[in-house]
Amino acid sequence: MKYYIMTLAKAKAKLIQMEKGLESFKKGILDNPSEIERDGAIQRFEYSFELSWKPLKTVLEYLGVEDGKSPRKAFQAGLIHGFIDNADQEIWLNMLEDRTQTKHIYHEEVAISFFTHLNEYYKLMFKLLEKLQNEVE
Repeated sequence: MKYYIMTLAKAKAKLIQMEKGLESFKKGILDNPSEIERDGAIQRFEYSFELSWKPLKTVLEYLGVEDGKSPRKAFQAGLIHGFIDNADQEIWLNMLEDRTQTKHIYHEEVAISFFTHLNEYYKLMFKLLEKLQNEVE
C-alpha cells in the first residue's frame, strides 16, 4: 500500500511538471519564428518530450506495469494500456526519432523541417497529459 501511495503522489507531481512544461512548449510554437525562436521551440520540445514519457512511466508503475524503462518501452506500454491511441502510434515513434536527432546533431535544414511538426507533437503530448490526469484522479 505504501508503494501505491508514493507512486500515486510521484505521478501527480510529474503530471504537474508535464503540464507546466507543455505550457512553455506551446508558447514557443510561433507562426513565423526567427531562427533563435525556432531553436528555442525545439529545445522546449526536447524537455517536454522528457516530461511526457517519464510521467507515463510513473503512471504505468502506479498501475503495476514495470515495462516502461525507456521512452520506446513506455510508449509501447502506453499503447497497450490505452494512454496512446493506435492512430497516433506512428507519430509518437516519429517524435522519438526527432528527439534523438535534435539531441545529437544540428543541421539548419533539419531544424526548419522539424519545426513544422511541433504543433502536432504538442497536441499529442497534451492528449497524453489529459489521459494520465484522468487515470490518477
